[in-house]
Amino acid sequence: MNEPLYTRILHALVSEVAEGILAPGDRLMENRIATRFGVSRAPARQALTELEALGLVTHATAPARGFLVAVDALWRANAQATPPSAPFTTQTIPTWQRIYGEIEDALTQRIAFGTWRLIEMGIARHFDVSRTVAREVLARLQARGLVVNEGKGWIAPKLSETRVRELYELRALLEPAALKDLSNRLPTQLLERMIADLQNALNTDVDWQKLDQLEADLHVTLLNRCKNSALRKSMTEAQSLLLAHKFFYQHTNDIYPVEPFLDEHLIVLTALHSGAVADACDGLRQHLLSSSDRTTTRIARLQDSFHDTPPTYLEPIGLPV
Repeated sequence: MNEPLYTRILHALVSEVAEGILAPGDRLMENRIATRFGVSRAPARQALTELEALGLVTHATAPARGFLVAVDALWRANAQATPPSAPFTTQTIPTWQRIYGEIEDALTQRIAFGTWRLIEMGIARHFDVSRTVAREVLARLQARGLVVNEGKGWIAPKLSETRVRELYELRALLEPAALKDLSNRLPTQLLERMIADLQNALNTDVDWQKLDQLEADLHVTLLNRCKNSALRKSMTEAQSLLLAHKFFYQHTNDIYPVEPFLDEHLIVLTALHSGAVADACDGLRQHLLSSSDRTTTRIARLQDSFHDTPPTYLEPIGLPV
């Protein structure tokens, strides 16, 4: 799915020539290929141009239009064809999405140690993309609460003790409100699955990836079911710490014999399951306020243990280079 459309069309046509489905003399028309594959004429045209460059087709002689499969196309195609790794699809992954995860990870591994400036042109150069794509990534990082733009460029603020406390205090206001909003529309099957997952995690050793998923179950999967779109947006912007926790869990899993949030989530979810919504909201509020101190402890543990060369699109602010 990372391949351009014309490349996938090209592979499909080359394979059909190699298998004899397309025989010498068969006519290929740009508009018919576009219709067949459900694409615009541009990728169909580019695929035919590439086929001609490979010597598999030739231009039809006027007044005929289109291309003809070449006489020697079979052996040429057999030299080029590769078995398809997946059925043809017109779905493509947006360019911003292909690079977003790497940039998010680069930030979440570093905001515990300092403030960083993200350089738009640096992102474009590093990933060989346009500045439009770089701006799309930055806008989405802003929507996740990882970066801000206050007229001085794109900044990823340090997770200082003050910022951590403020973010958790904000979440302690927003997330119980979201929980109350969705309480009369609770998906019972999802709730029971989440409770079972937490109980299993309390009785077994779980890795950081499982911890990350269990935390997201409550704070993202469940709470994003609230109907208030403005509340959902505000919650998401305040949850940048959730993204950083993936890194924290990988490197501080020895601090607590049993991850404390597991019991705290279980209290919230079992209260919800029994219909005690007020208790669930109070449990969620207490969980978030307790998490503030634990996050500060994790950051202090990591302060002097992570050293590497940042990517060129990240510029430290107030840190030794």
